[in-house]
This record gives sequence, structure tokens and C-alpha cells, in this order.
Amino acid sequence: MDFIQALHVITDSTRYQILRLLMERHYCVRAISQKIGISEPAVSQQMNILKKAGIITGTKMGYHMHYLVNVNYVKQIFEQFAEGITSEKTEETLTTECFCEYECGRKHEYNQR
Repeated sequence: MDFIQALHVITDSTRYQILRLLMERHYCVRAISQKIGISEPAVSQQMNILKKAGIITGTKMGYHMHYLVNVNYVKQIFEQFAEGITSEKTEETLTTECFCEYECGRKHEYNQR
């Protein structure tokens, strides 16, 4: 799964809530369900999506599966995202220059100054 798809998985509001909980400690589906106020089947569906994406892993503890965040993978996802952000782009540059392929008006306006 590429990082854009993984980022999409993480940014779903329910999955984000689940990940926030799992960053604190491991939980089973029942505990997650009670903490965020959705049904256990709904939590299980979200957990399957997170597992397929490689974002969480599960460990059997007694009768229940407890889940942990694959922190290194999540860090990689956000590091790849951050690579696209450069400090060279300043607010001034973004407001005074236009690099559109089309004449959007701003390019013409700034070229006349």
C-alpha cells in the first residue's frame, strides 16, 4: 500500500479516534467500542481496514485480541508526506507568484507590477 492510501486510511475520523487510543496503550475491540461509543462490529470493520493497511497489529491475550499501532510505519507515512513540504515556500512567495498553466488572472496581474 502506498503512503497516500495509508494516509487516507488514517485520516478517517473513526479510525483516527481508534489510533489515538491505541497510541496510549493496547486495547481489545470491546474496550475500543466502549471508549468511542460505536458498536463492536463497527470497530471490528475499522480494525480490519487498519490491519490490511499495516497500521496496526494484533496480539492474542486470553480470549481477546489486543491491538497495537505499528508506530514505525505510521512515522514513515508522515515522513513521506512531510517530504513534499519545503521551507523554501514562504507565504510571500505563495501570494505573489502564480505557476498555473492557465491564465488565472493572478499571474497576469503580478507580471504587470
